[in-house]
Amino acid sequence: MLNSIPGQFKKAAAFINNLKPATTRQEIPDSTQAGLYLVMQPSGSLSWAVRTKIDGKAAKVTIGRYDEVGRDDRAGNIISATQVLNVTQARAAAEKVIADAKRGNDPRQQKIDKTSVSAWFDEFIKTARATGFKGRAVKATTADEYERIIATNIQPHWKHVGDIRTLDYRDIEKLLAKLSPGARRNAFAVLSAFFRWKSVARVMGRNIIELAEAPAKPTSRDRVLSHKEIKTIWNASEKCGYPFGPMTQLLLLTGQRRDEIANLKWSEIADDAITLEASRTKNSRPHVIPLAPLAKTIIEALPKIHDADGNPSEYVFTTTATTPFSGFSNGKKALDKHCGEPVLPEWHLHDLRRTCATELAKLGIKQEVTEAILNHKTGKVSGVAAIYNRYDYQDEKRDALEQWATRVQGIIANNVTILKKTA
Repeated sequence: MLNSIPGQFKKAAAFINNLKPATTRQEIPDSTQAGLYLVMQPSGSLSWAVRTKIDGKAAKVTIGRYDEVGRDDRAGNIISATQVLNVTQARAAAEKVIADAKRGNDPRQQKIDKTSVSAWFDEFIKTARATGFKGRAVKATTADEYERIIATNIQPHWKHVGDIRTLDYRDIEKLLAKLSPGARRNAFAVLSAFFRWKSVARVMGRNIIELAEAPAKPTSRDRVLSHKEIKTIWNASEKCGYPFGPMTQLLLLTGQRRDEIANLKWSEIADDAITLEASRTKNSRPHVIPLAPLAKTIIEALPKIHDADGNPSEYVFTTTATTPFSGFSNGKKALDKHCGEPVLPEWHLHDLRRTCATELAKLGIKQEVTEAILNHKTGKVSGVAAIYNRYDYQDEKRDALEQWATRVQGIIANNVTILKKTA
């Protein structure tokens, strides 16, 4: 047994730094805190342990690894074998362990709530909705997407992680390797925001996302559907049925973004138009989408979904009555199956938006009108003109979308069938 660890911090640190490992494991008692030991392994590794009694029986509790600097105390006074503690911190932790043992609490069974991954993800979502990370709350749809990605692509792969401080960049890379390319990019984007969040960075003492290899950027797409493909997808949408079938048809007819239609509420439809508040659009600008007769007919044929208590859902497209439709992967698979043979070359829902814009150009629609329909921020109207030109092109937008709907009807010929009001 070596001499006990000196009480004064600087002397204690110098004493520990001069220790030499032996051929057997050694326990060096602390001169200030009874029950605290510095454990030195033959390999030279150092850890802290506390010897006390729990339920009347002798017990040893490992409280962390030795480090001259120690942990960031903003992480809280918790008990974890994976944390690093200097002499002063180890003495405080030992005192807590002994006090807890006297109260009948087993420190070895304590949950590390303040540093659990699950708890921090919950706080991340709450902060995103309340104050955000740059002085204002993020949009509700963005916070919903954060929550969905964490629940489906991240947490299921990190169930074994109890303490967030044990994560490093290799854990991120292992997680990303298990995901599809699209899910990989989404997860990396959320984790980037999460680990750059100051609260998490303070607890971890570093930003591990900076060391992880970022997923490759998606290749730029220029896929525009041919008239034959439009007809195939339209017919498949009819076979696919509610909610994904008519949702796909509206995406083609309106040229809007996927989530703006998927999250559509009945209250947003009135007077032959859809009106989206700024919080519902990607560029945070309110947006009015005129409905051509064909689009209006599709909406009027949609079923009204009710919850278990018989209350009508506020959402136009839903399978639960309480949340908007989100099963895009399964919906797309079903739609592709109904497209039949030969298999339609790889396409995405966003191609419907690009196809709509391209076809509007073929119809001779002015670029500024198309951009107004798509609710684009940039384009032909920019600079000083964008500041002073507040004209919203509502009449031109309606005329353009009606022309496009007529073109679609011509493409699909006599195959227009209004979907039945059944879910």
